[in-house]
Amino acid sequence: MSLPKYKFLKRRAIVPHPTLLAGKPIKKDEDGNDLPNLDNVQGDIYFMFPKRWECFMFFNIIDGKLSQFRKDLDTYTPNITSSTQTAKDLDNINTNGGSNLDIVSSEIAFSKKGLTTMGVTDFLGDPHFDQGSLYNEKDKLGDKAQYDDVFNGNGKSHGVILITAGAQATCSTKTSDFQTIFKSSINVITTYEGRVRSGDGEHFGWRDGISQPALKDIGTSKPGQRVVKPGVVIMGYPGDSVYDDADAVARPDFTKDGSFMVFRKLEQNVLFLEDYVNKNWRSIPAKPASDVSLTDQQRKKLFAARMVGRFKTGVPLALAPYIEDTTLLDPDTINNFDYTEPDGRCPFAAHVRTTAPRNLLPIVSKEYLDSSVLVRAGIPYGDEISQKERDDWKNLSEDRKENAICPRGLLFACYQSSIDNGFYRQTTGFANNDFFPITGLVPQKIGQDPIIGGPKTVSGTTGTTDLSSEGEVTLRLVTSQGDKYEVAGVAKKVVDSATSYEQKFFVTSRGGEYYFVPSISTVKSWGAAAQPK
Repeated sequence: MSLPKYKFLKRRAIVPHPTLLAGKPIKKDEDGNDLPNLDNVQGDIYFMFPKRWECFMFFNIIDGKLSQFRKDLDTYTPNITSSTQTAKDLDNINTNGGSNLDIVSSEIAFSKKGLTTMGVTDFLGDPHFDQGSLYNEKDKLGDKAQYDDVFNGNGKSHGVILITAGAQATCSTKTSDFQTIFKSSINVITTYEGRVRSGDGEHFGWRDGISQPALKDIGTSKPGQRVVKPGVVIMGYPGDSVYDDADAVARPDFTKDGSFMVFRKLEQNVLFLEDYVNKNWRSIPAKPASDVSLTDQQRKKLFAARMVGRFKTGVPLALAPYIEDTTLLDPDTINNFDYTEPDGRCPFAAHVRTTAPRNLLPIVSKEYLDSSVLVRAGIPYGDEISQKERDDWKNLSEDRKENAICPRGLLFACYQSSIDNGFYRQTTGFANNDFFPITGLVPQKIGQDPIIGGPKTVSGTTGTTDLSSEGEVTLRLVTSQGDKYEVAGVAKKVVDSATSYEQKFFVTSRGGEYYFVPSISTVKSWGAAAQPK
């Protein structure tokens, strides 16, 4: 079976291994270790459900109704879509009509509070999930805005059921069907509905989902795509940081073939980003290189591309540093780079370079970057911007524009075996870190990820001093309470220029939660069929 024949999967970043699509999956890796049981792994975790529409149904278990919930869970369990079935669905899409097939998929996941409610009190080996709720870490994540009510507290949601389909009506019908199954045992707190936009882009306009990992012996890799051990995403296998650490407390047996899902509702201020680009694109010179001349439109496109690291079509700056070259959209080319190309092609702080860093040797090891990998499976929500909305926008003050509540964004979901290594590191250590990527022994402040970074609470002082030259400097401070602080860093002269525009932020988190996605056999064991009669 030749993968290039899969014309409807060409733009898909994660494709099942050809042996799996041929019905002959590899059972062990080259070292003799078992590979994940794809009949037992819920299907969105790695291959991601094929979808045009998706519903996230957040629920809690009614007090005193745990026994009924287990019975209802047993009724629902046959509706869970396995990774094996997802691979078959992708094959069906390719051979029988492309992405227009109305395929239904479903998954269930539980929060820490949900597991505790069911009597599952084990620690799962991740400090962020085990401490309770994402809400408890909102300040560390840089979330300054008001959360939606479903997330605005310590673990309101016990769980979430995901439903995907090719048509909105089908997605809505299946969501209602599952609500009926659990009608006597859960309260549905809220549902979010998302849909794929034309061109597979998010609301800012960039094509999404390009830089995804391939799991060795499970997924097919393309040139430049990061290939990692399956345990980085699926618990209980090599690559799982707890599994690999002989000194770590072992995870409970029921976690094998499971994963952690992080959900976040990310609101996108599209018009504010457009304003920002329109005000600052002239910082891109008309002649950025001796052999390159840009039109005003090309300068504007390049300014926006340098915020993300790719042009909106997906063309990477690492390969096309000035002018969009759509021939690079070929699946064998679009990811085939490692940022060792000449300096200046892609800014260090660009979104895709910050969240999916490549080749930071010798400062940062390949193993560290591999352990940071996660699978992104989000979907846009909200309507397209209307002309009335654009007209009303023009009359808003700058402050109201920057802080506007926007009815669109991304229902972000990601999967990993370690939230600490994956989502949390990528958010706090990478995207919100002014000094990442680390490129040398002396830290350089390069700014945060302009797309998903966030303003920090800054304390300090301003003043004048005699500084003879750039270089290492130490600042000693004493608070009004007499506490002493020392700040060491590198002084760098600030030169006002066309590029000294102030960094702004365009994405607002409206909350989220940490979830455990159990294996299908674990869900069955929690259902009524496994309970004493």
